[in-house]
Amino acid sequence: MKKTRIFIADDHPVLRSGIKAIFHPEEFEVVGEADNGVAALKGIASLKPDIAILDITMPDLDGIAATKRIADEFPDTKVIILSMHTDLSRPIEAFRAGALGYVLKDSNPSELLKAIEKVKSGAKYASPAVTEELLNDFVDVIKKDQAQDPFDTLSQREKEILKHIADGSTSREIAEKLFISIATVKSHRNNIMKKLKVNDMASLIKTAIRKGIVHTD
Repeated sequence: MKKTRIFIADDHPVLRSGIKAIFHPEEFEVVGEADNGVAALKGIASLKPDIAILDITMPDLDGIAATKRIADEFPDTKVIILSMHTDLSRPIEAFRAGALGYVLKDSNPSELLKAIEKVKSGAKYASPAVTEELLNDFVDVIKKDQAQDPFDTLSQREKEILKHIADGSTSREIAEKLFISIATVKSHRNNIMKKLKVNDMASLIKTAIRKGIVHTD
């Protein structure tokens, strides 16, 4: 079985030794080490490992900057970032730079092995704590978008009138159906257009269709 060739870059020798200790020699080969980003790039250029495990904060060239260079110059080497940071800005930076993995330093050793297996196949991996933060942030964005949807500001009466407008009813017909005056219908229509930020009837009807108030079939 072909061994997975690993390169480790971290400015703490104890941490590098700890990482090396988790690899079974029949499956993995640590082909090189570095204690700063510049040395890591030189080693990766020479040794062409399958996986580069980089500390996010290193002297001379940090893990994010090194990842960008590796992704551009040595695309066959997959990068896993090691970090203590769970705030979303750091993993997002890492993935944008070209990393495929983001593993927290306080993770169980088995998690790093899992990340390597994922990354080898071209998939992305993030520690569960980071994934949870990303998911929570995504849910917050969805909630915010929903709260800001202008359609949700329409009253029930305005939605009812919008449906009639989209169905092709005239102001007079709507007034007769709802037992209100034509002036009231027009006032509601103007308010609806203001709330939905549309300037013409075509846009108003498109919004009604998009929101499922009226169907085109």
